[in-house]
Amino acid sequence: MFVKDMEGTLMEVAEAPETRYRYVVWFDYTRRAINEIQEGTLLAVPNFAGDASTHRYSVLEVATVLPTHYALQGGAGGYPGFVVEAARSASEDWEVQESEATEDTTKIRIVAIPTNLEIVEPLNGEPKVGGESNIAMVGSRVRILDSEYSNLVANNGIRPEEENLTVIGTMARDDKVEILLRIEELYRTHFAIFGFTGVGKSNLLSTIVAKVLNDATHPLKLVFFDLMSEYTGLLLDQFLSEKVDGRLLVLGRHTLPEGLFQHINGLPGAPKLDEAARHLVRYTLLPKALVPERRRIAFGLRDLVHSGKIRYFHDAQSLTVWDLFFTDQTPWGKDRKGANIAKRAEVAKGVLREVLGRGDYKHTTFTADLARKIREGLEAALAADAFFQDDYAPILSRLEDLETAAAQDFAAGITLEEIVADLNDRSRASLWVVQAHNPHELRAFAKRLGNEIYEQRRLGGIIDPLVSFIFDEADEFIRREGKGSYEESLEIAETLARRGRKFGLGLGIATQRIRYLDTNVMAQPHTYFISKLPRQSDRQVVAEAFGVSEELLNQTFKFKKGQWLLMSHDATGLEAVPVPIRTPDANARLASWLRERYPDVK
Repeated sequence: MFVKDMEGTLMEVAEAPETRYRYVVWFDYTRRAINEIQEGTLLAVPNFAGDASTHRYSVLEVATVLPTHYALQGGAGGYPGFVVEAARSASEDWEVQESEATEDTTKIRIVAIPTNLEIVEPLNGEPKVGGESNIAMVGSRVRILDSEYSNLVANNGIRPEEENLTVIGTMARDDKVEILLRIEELYRTHFAIFGFTGVGKSNLLSTIVAKVLNDATHPLKLVFFDLMSEYTGLLLDQFLSEKVDGRLLVLGRHTLPEGLFQHINGLPGAPKLDEAARHLVRYTLLPKALVPERRRIAFGLRDLVHSGKIRYFHDAQSLTVWDLFFTDQTPWGKDRKGANIAKRAEVAKGVLREVLGRGDYKHTTFTADLARKIREGLEAALAADAFFQDDYAPILSRLEDLETAAAQDFAAGITLEEIVADLNDRSRASLWVVQAHNPHELRAFAKRLGNEIYEQRRLGGIIDPLVSFIFDEADEFIRREGKGSYEESLEIAETLARRGRKFGLGLGIATQRIRYLDTNVMAQPHTYFISKLPRQSDRQVVAEAFGVSEELLNQTFKFKKGQWLLMSHDATGLEAVPVPIRTPDANARLASWLRERYPDVK
């Protein structure tokens, strides 16, 4: 149960509002010990609930580790000659104590937090893991749990044979301990990924998406809003997977290179497959680690084009009269003020009554002819009274676009109704990666799609399959006090975060700009992946949202790429206890898949 020949002493215990208690442990310094004990190491300490027949060990998790030489407690202060000599002597003490402690002045000082679990060891029988009965005893021997028992603690209460699970990674300090994640709890109760530039947020998102889509025992649906258009390459294996129905959904014709758009829609004069695929290759962003595989990626992107998995959102077939004229963003919407609001609205209402009567505007979609009639009616009304001409300019421009778009058939076109039907289809897993050249369109589409599926499920009592809306660069969608299209995406994110789980709708967010996020949404995720956060304001937001101390977040400063602090109320075995983990490299996964799929390409 314990690592051999390594013991410490519990020196202090104090109450802590975030973790119940804060423990201070000393270990004798040796080189072996300082390499064995790291953040995330699990310790066992006898507690007050033990008796003559049963040993009970409170399980603690190491939060900080610091080798300390007590001859240098004064630091660099004091007479320089004495200080320098003491420092050189301390250096020798670090080097000579390889596996046996010989100096009383060198200690490893550890701050640890309770996991709220204990190991119960009867005199006759196997030890078992359960809820903690009492606090650890100050002055007791502290021992390090081995890999087997670290695994039992880290995955406490998880039954691999009964649950929908994935291995998200391993403990950062011990590759033998796999960390299991409950897939449905991860998505149903929402998750967040926070870290500074360069820590690997995109890599982790690619890993999470690939793992859950392939490991889930029930079909899962993911809608991924890709603001930077970088996941075409990072999720290429999922687009072309036989197990997953993966599709790249583009909003607006200009989101794709024109030649590629013409090819997928079979338009006159469109380039052939190879030329269209070359357009996509030039358009696709790749991480540096995948550049050596660019020729194989080019073949993969060609297959993506050929497979028909690039779809164009045919807005003209989905947009209703209500969407265009009666949403919050119209010139008379709820966020507008002024004495002329009612008069401004009456211009449109008068034209609509003339063209459509008092019909069902919410279910009347645009045809080319309908867009033309409404446009001409508005132009005539504004010609008679040009006072509101500027207010209606955006709507007139939109109607002109609808006239052209509604008159065309696009082979790759898909409507909102078809997308929602797929998200409610229980027969297979789906991945939709949504991209747009205009961020405002992406935010507006998020609200339309989210509202449509939420209302269908609410009215129909539908709770599955599980659908997760994932927002990369979430500060561009869930911005605090957002206006315009920001308000639209924020509104649907709040709806999903607060009420979506009742209907099988989850939310995922990833960003480095945490302080810009809406606090109402920030408080909702039950699972967090945290990496380096240099800004104190960001750490404070996360600490308050999850209820942890900033001291616990400080350990992320030492993290290498691929290491994360995983905290969850529901998805992991350690409830609400941060665990440093190491996650698989998405680039390595993709490189392996490419070599297997295209072995002859060099």
